[in-house]
Amino acid sequence: MNTYNYNPYSDYTTYNNLNRQTIVPNQSNLPGITTNNQDEYASYAEQILKMNIGKKVKVYVSLGDSIEWRDRIFEGTIESVGRDFLLIKSKDNLSFMLWSIYIDFIEFNEPIIF
Repeated sequence: MNTYNYNPYSDYTTYNNLNRQTIVPNQSNLPGITTNNQDEYASYAEQILKMNIGKKVKVYVSLGDSIEWRDRIFEGTIESVGRDFLLIKSKDNLSFMLWSIYIDFIEFNEPIIF
């Protein structure tokens, strides 16, 4: 017979009544982040892309779960930028909406504004 039946969490009320403290840092005190420009800081890549709408780019995309579309390069002009997507139009007049989570990097064919 097993005599070792100790479970430290068996008495949930004792465990739950422990003096626990949760520490959440005040985001306004973090270096480089203030409450006024927090949106700009969080979406810096998005801001750079928005400032360069109309520029020609090569977008390198990896879709790890797909065999047919694993690694692709999309070439075109930046049409629109959102929080989680990039819309480009190719020279064949095809539009591609690329999800940011799949973008590895973007190569600009001309000087950029940042």
